[in-house]
Amino acid sequence: MKLARSERTSTVTAGSAGIRIVEPTTDPEARARIKQILKDGRINTLLQPIVQLRGHKVVGVEALSRFPQMPLRPPNEWFAEALEVGLGEELELLAIKNALLRLDSLPGNVYLSVNVSPTTVVNASLGICFWGTNWSRVVLEITEHAPVQDYRALNDAIAPLKKAGARLAVDDAGAGFASLKHILSVAPDIIKLDMEMSRNVVHDRGSRAMVAALVSFARESGALVIAEGIETKDQFKALTELGVRHGQGFLLGRPTQGAG
Repeated sequence: MKLARSERTSTVTAGSAGIRIVEPTTDPEARARIKQILKDGRINTLLQPIVQLRGHKVVGVEALSRFPQMPLRPPNEWFAEALEVGLGEELELLAIKNALLRLDSLPGNVYLSVNVSPTTVVNASLGICFWGTNWSRVVLEITEHAPVQDYRALNDAIAPLKKAGARLAVDDAGAGFASLKHILSVAPDIIKLDMEMSRNVVHDRGSRAMVAALVSFARESGALVIAEGIETKDQFKALTELGVRHGQGFLLGRPTQGAG
C-alpha cells in the first residue's frame, strides 16, 4: 500500500517489516470517519461457523467485522483507510474487543477466531488490552496485511498468549512461497487454506497437489487444516478426499449474528 508522505508526524512500528515508518495521510475527512467509529465503537460482528466436515459439527466461529457507517463498503477498505490515517491499530483493537464480547454467548465447546495483523500483535500487548479473556477458547488468525520480516518479535509477542492457551492460525496458506515461509516461521496450530485453492481443487491438479502437501505437512507438525471458501458439494467432496477435516464457507454456513 502506497502511503502519502505529506504529514509531519510519523509512527514507527516494528514487526510487520522490521522497523517501518508509516506516515499517515492528511485527509481530514478520512481521519474524521475513523475517529468517529473509534468514539462510537460501532462495528458489527458477524460469526461464520467453522465446521468439522465429517458430521457437520460446528467447532468454532470466525469473527468478521462489518461497518454500518457511510459510505457502505467492504471491511477491508475501512481497515485500509484507518491504516492510511495512522489509526489502523486502534481500529483493529476495537474490532477484536467487539468480537471477544461474543465469546461468552458461544457454546463452551466452540472457539472464537479473531483476525489480527502482525503489527498489532507486536505493538499492542493483547494480553493487557484484553485482560481476563479466556484465551484457551480463542484463535488468533494472523492476517497478511503486510509481510513479516521480524519473526522473532512476532513470536515473542505471541508466546505469552499461547502460554495462556490461545492458538495461532495463518490464513491464505498455499498462495505462494512467502506464505509457506510464513507457516514455517510461526509454527501455527491451524493452517487455513487459501480460498482460491478450495475453489480450484476440483479441476486443478496443482491445487490438489498443494492441498495434499499441506495436509501431510500439518499431520507431521501437529497442526489442523481448515479449508476456507467451500461453496459447492464438489469442493466439499474433493477436500474431504484429500484429508481436510475442517472447513468454512457458504455451503457450510454464512456469517450471521449468531453462531450458525
